Amino acid sequence: MIVNGKPKNHSGQGHFWGNLLMTVVCFLIFAGCVYAMGWWSLEDVWIPGGIAMVLAVLAYLIPQQLLGRSDSVDHEAIHVEDPNAHHASH
Repeated sequence: MIVNGKPKNHSGQGHFWGNLLMTVVCFLIFAGCVYAMGWWSLEDVWIPGGIAMVLAVLAYLIPQQLLGRSDSVDHEAIHVEDPNAHHASH
């Protein structure tokens, strides 16, 4: 994340228990997807396939989109003027 024009430490730094909890939750969702695929057969395709598809999408969507990204920009904080900055005029 960039704040006041400078890169900030990793956004997950200092949040060990929250990071561990979300890792376990996403891993369990993915394990549920793999388990649902074990019930897939030629006679029974739609229910296990649908469950596996939903769980697979959730297992990748939650960390990628819902938890945020560490390289995102705080648009409000990036435009704050630093009183110590010296602007060179061209």
